[in-house]
Amino acid sequence: MTNKKKIIEFNMKDIINIKINFTINNTIFDKDEFIDYDEGQLLAYNEMIEDIEIMYEDEFVNKYLKIVENIDSAFEKEEIKDKKEIEKLSGYNNAIVEVLELIDPIYKYDLDK
Repeated sequence: MTNKKKIIEFNMKDIINIKINFTINNTIFDKDEFIDYDEGQLLAYNEMIEDIEIMYEDEFVNKYLKIVENIDSAFEKEEIKDKKEIEKLSGYNNAIVEVLELIDPIYKYDLDK
């Protein structure tokens, strides 16, 4: 890594962009095996980048907690049967939780906060 930016200069957008870059360019995982999961992650990251520029923290957190709640509910009720859609929604959900966890680590454990 050759970035000369001081850590204090990083913001949420920078961190999400790093996550996007990793998802697109990583060579650790077989890309074919994770194509749907990665698609879900990238969708969530890109949506969140747009929202962080216009939303206040409470709006952002509430929006994405509601999305995670809806996904969890759909999984619990087994409303989604298609394996590709399950993988995509899992990636989408996990990306949201990763970013929310940066705001407050409690969101990793208690999404009803």
